Formats: sequence, structure tokens, C-alpha cells
Amino acid sequence: MNDYHKRVLIGVELEAYSIGSGDYQIGRRLSRPRPGLSEDGERFSRDTSIGSEYNSRPFETVREASFLLKSGLRKYMRKLYRSQHPGRKHTVPLLVGGWSDRFAGTHLHISIADRTLDRDDACSLAWHIHDHIPFLIAIGSNSPIWAKQITTRASNRFLRATDIYFRPIARGELTSEDTHEMVFSPGRKRKPPTLELRVLDSNLPPYVVAALALVKAISLRWLKRKGATNRIRHSEYIWARLDAGTRGMRCTLPWQGEWMLARLYLDRFLWEYREELEQMDVPAEVYDVLRLIKRGYTGARLIHEAAVIARREHPQTWQRRFAKRYSEGLENLLSGNSLWAFAAALQVELPDVSNVWLGRRNAPIGG
Repeated sequence: MNDYHKRVLIGVELEAYSIGSGDYQIGRRLSRPRPGLSEDGERFSRDTSIGSEYNSRPFETVREASFLLKSGLRKYMRKLYRSQHPGRKHTVPLLVGGWSDRFAGTHLHISIADRTLDRDDACSLAWHIHDHIPFLIAIGSNSPIWAKQITTRASNRFLRATDIYFRPIARGELTSEDTHEMVFSPGRKRKPPTLELRVLDSNLPPYVVAALALVKAISLRWLKRKGATNRIRHSEYIWARLDAGTRGMRCTLPWQGEWMLARLYLDRFLWEYREELEQMDVPAEVYDVLRLIKRGYTGARLIHEAAVIARREHPQTWQRRFAKRYSEGLENLLSGNSLWAFAAALQVELPDVSNVWLGRRNAPIGG
């Protein structure tokens, strides 16, 4: 039973904008590391819409995801970059859901280690995940910028692209059409069949891993043949999706018909899945990110505050100022420093979360 949590494998597809290292211009230039740096199971590819896409290996554990996702993305950085033209500066990935007029997402691919995930299994697992999707949208929001303008929306990507890339499905429905929020991906020669969740914005590794840990907890409960924890009406679901995309962790969400603030939903989720989370041996730094999320500091809020600070300093050059700070912060983060160090590079002060309790009824979940 000690390795039971390794039966659920989750891989990550992460799309990215680009920042030029010399001019700090934000765009959609392709980035790739030097040849030979890719490890087994990971892939650096071109996304036709946004530019660069990173595909991870399937992660057995949350600890593995936390380490290897940073390690993989670090290969995009500085001296490891392979320039296609002599003298041309490399680019740094900008992990946000939107900036100009294109959408960048994080897709989670869920599979089972000891058997092939067939369509019936995928439909059954999707049933468990479905009514938590508005919550996952809220914690994964990271596109407050659109058309190079700072907005008050947490996820412009989600709100603007719902009918294009992640149309809502009813509980119990599942197709292989990549226009839906959750799809059954039949697999290819080198990729097994998976259940793909498509609603999360492109984001920093700590936020991606936090969402991955919650999805893994849901999947483990399903694997144990326990019942789904939340079931809501479709009309409630549609409204909650919209509110989550608009307000992020300031939204309200329904749990079994009871509407509550997103931070209270997070507590209830962690309490209901406490057995699975304990079994997964989630690293302390992931719980710290969940504490930040409970305080409202999603990727969207962090990016929004950093952009506002840069614009306040100099409205004409705020995007380049933001991009320079982001590049420096990302290099620190991918080298093993904390999310707090990344935020400091952006001139944003994150709150102390050492006294933030996680779990329903103030249960001491996550230390």
C-alpha cells in the first residue's frame, strides 16, 4: 500500500509565450534547448498557435513532478539554449495563459500505471473530476493580461476560449474532440491513452504541481472505488465555471448544493481527500503554495500585481520592465529557489503563510 499512489500517473503539457533575453520583448518565438538535453519521456516542440510547448514524462509522485518539471523547463534557460542563428539572443518562456491575442494552457494527462486506461475507465474517472473543474479553474487561473492590457479578470484565456478549446461537458459525457474541457485521448505509438484535463492556464511549476496534486488525489479516490465527493446541478456548474474564470479565488463555488467562498471550498476539498493526500506524501512546499492560494495569491494575482507595479513606474515601457524581472525571477525559480524569491524579483511581496491552516475545521493538514 505504500506505493499505491504511484498507480496514478500524470503528465504535463505546458505552452508558453517567449521573452527575448536581449530586448525583453514578449512574443511567440520558438524556444528549444540544445540537442541531446531531452530526457526519456520529455519533449520540446513547436505549438502552432503560441510558439513553444513542453511535454513532460508521466510523473509517478508529486515529489517527482515538483523536481522534474522545474528541471525540464530549466533547459530552456540561457547557456543551455541552442541558437538557430549565430549571434541571436535566446528566449525565456513566459508561462502565462494570455498576453497578446493567443491562448497558452497547461494540460494534465492522467493514466494508470498497471493497465491501459480504456474509454470506460476514463468516463468513470471524469465523473469524479467533473464537478471540481470550476475549483481547478480558480486555482489555475493565470491570464489577467489580454491584448497587452491589464484587466481585472483572473483567466481571460478561459473566458475567451471556452467555445474554442474547452467547451463544457455534462457529467458522464466524454468525447475525444479537443474542443472540450476534458477529453479521452486514445494515445499514440509512444503515448498511452489518457484522460486529458484542458482548463488550466499556463503557469509556473509550483502552481502546476499544486493542481496536479489535487487531481491526483481525486484519481486515487476513484481508483479505490470510493464515491465522488461533489455532485452539483449543471446550471450551478456553468455559473461556477464563469465565476471562477472571472474572479479566481475570490469566486464562490457549490459543494453538494452549498455555495461557499473558494478558500472554504479548498479547505473542504483537503479535508475530504486527506487520506489520499497523506498517502501521496505531498512535499511541504506544495502545501505552502496551497496556503498562498487560500490567501488568494494565484498566478493571476501575482502576475496582475507585478504588471501594475511595472506600469506605475513607467507606463510606456511597463511590459519590458515586467519581462526583465520575470526572466530573472524565473531563472531563480527554476534553479531551486522558492516562489517567494520569484515574486521578489517582480517587486511583489507575498504574504507569510506559516500561520495559514489548511483543511476543514482547521485540521492540521500539510503540517
